[in-house]
Amino acid sequence: MKFSGTTVVALAASLLISLALSTHIQPSPDGNLLLRGSYDYIVVGAGVGGLVVANRLSEDTSVSVLVIEAGDLDDRAEDVSIPGKIGLEDPRRYKVKLDLEPQGFLDGKPRVMSQGKVVGGSTIVNGLVWTRGSEANFDAWERLGNPNWGWAGMLPYFKKSEKYTTPSNKESALDFHTSIYPVIEKHGEKGLVEVGYPNYYYDQSHNFLDGIQELAIPINKDPNSGNATGASIIASSIMADNQSRSDARIAYLDPILDRPNLHLVTGRTVTRVLYDNSGAAFVNSTYVPAAGGLYIAGVENTIKCEKEVILAAGAIFSPVLLQISGIGSAKVLGNLGIDVAVNLPGVGSNLQDHPTLEPVYNYTAPDVFSAWDIVGRTRDAIREEYLTNRTGPWTAPMVDVVALPALSWVIDDLQDWLNETINTTNDLPSSYDHTLHAGYLAQQDEMISLLERSDTPAYEIMSTSWGQLAVSAMQAFSRGTVLAKSSSIFESQPVIDPRFCSHPVDCKLLLLGLEFNDRLVQTPPMAALMPVPPSGLSIVDARNQTALDKAMRPMVTSGYHLSGTASMLPLKLGGVVDPSLKVHGTRNLRVVDAGVIPLLPSAHIQATLYAIAEKVWMSVD
Repeated sequence: MKFSGTTVVALAASLLISLALSTHIQPSPDGNLLLRGSYDYIVVGAGVGGLVVANRLSEDTSVSVLVIEAGDLDDRAEDVSIPGKIGLEDPRRYKVKLDLEPQGFLDGKPRVMSQGKVVGGSTIVNGLVWTRGSEANFDAWERLGNPNWGWAGMLPYFKKSEKYTTPSNKESALDFHTSIYPVIEKHGEKGLVEVGYPNYYYDQSHNFLDGIQELAIPINKDPNSGNATGASIIASSIMADNQSRSDARIAYLDPILDRPNLHLVTGRTVTRVLYDNSGAAFVNSTYVPAAGGLYIAGVENTIKCEKEVILAAGAIFSPVLLQISGIGSAKVLGNLGIDVAVNLPGVGSNLQDHPTLEPVYNYTAPDVFSAWDIVGRTRDAIREEYLTNRTGPWTAPMVDVVALPALSWVIDDLQDWLNETINTTNDLPSSYDHTLHAGYLAQQDEMISLLERSDTPAYEIMSTSWGQLAVSAMQAFSRGTVLAKSSSIFESQPVIDPRFCSHPVDCKLLLLGLEFNDRLVQTPPMAALMPVPPSGLSIVDARNQTALDKAMRPMVTSGYHLSGTASMLPLKLGGVVDPSLKVHGTRNLRVVDAGVIPLLPSAHIQATLYAIAEKVWMSVD
């Protein structure tokens, strides 16, 4: 890989500042921010990665840290903090809507998704699910060229991030907790994120686990121990004592807001990172690389970064910020009129997600009580119970039980299935160069190996109290792109194309999940709930794969686990960052968010993101 010019040094982040309020740094009457002239570290984004790194760096009182977040502080309202409101009340004021490109391998229609735009990032609005994946998921990272990023290298940081609490002995949940038997030595007791279990479970969760066992899927009493397969009661990012959301802000920011060496600016959008490239001028640029600067309320000021700029804006906006700053594919940048600081084709490529279906098998039995029934006086009583005792249905998150079957458990012809997958040509994006093709082939080998294993799931079934049996493909073979649409971050949203089911195996995995649901709802424990499948997914429909596939494709959507767009991989495999998460070709620019994930683990990703950030900060200069 050839770089244009010499290794570049990030000097500062350029921001467009609005008049929104901020924490620590308040605007003066004329709207300007009273920032220092320089900071040792500038962190862009106050999600998991940004807040963990800022917390750990500012432990050293001799260094200064500036965190810049486009969103604001949340209000800690009930729709944010109470687990039982997830999926029912949407705190959309803390989200940004993202339009996905028309999905040509599904139904040709676009999709819409959202992610957190708030201090704490998506941990303020997510479903609280706390899963890690299997040992093999992370050992694959190491085999892809990332020393010490295997399970053995990650486990200490999984433990460091969490304060794991075993289930309480509340009478309403006591019998259910016999299905939880944590491997204590694989959990943390002193971390900052509280991880625990609700004080209440809906009866339907019992039915789900009983039905799963009727299908010969075993109970896994600790899916975070390294073996991820089986049916499980899952832990959540909730505080055990008061049964409310535990998020990145509560865990890593609120306890340290009095540190004088840590400044947080909210309601601001970073527009580009400025570089020193040994005085070279980029003719078509709107900035001089060696100048550095912050655009504040129409006035150009300079805030110098003494040590490092750390991008933690997420798998969508970190690669876009790199691209509009001159780091990315030379072809992509040329089309936007952006001069190339570092030619890195992997920026914005290798986009991965867990494609997901969200069918609701409406439970019609007259004795079923679900979260949908919490209305009127019932709601008043349940709210009072929660606020007074921290018990009752509002302590239960949207999803507290899941099934994660190994592929060999649900099909009879495993080797034939794998051979067909190997021999299927993936339709990779036309923008991918030879390094990205090589990287994909290496990832594909790992994914085939993972599907062969009995400790790594092929798909996930997530159960809610009202009958949603969501299906996610846990080993997704499709790859997409995130591309800046202009040289300005404000002119238009980036082009986001996950290309769901561009590799046919992903839709095959989803079909397997739907067929599994069909068998599940016919087991006696689940049939007792009198489930009514959605249109197109009836028992009769499920027996016709062609019809089922046709009905399924319009339903496929994001699993909200977008990753890989700044992958931790060698250059020869299309990588963007090295194992210290420094951007290839730079000396002091790092990425710490979901974009660095080279291969999605078979899990929800918040636990992994906390561990990544805890691990990498120790290597920050």
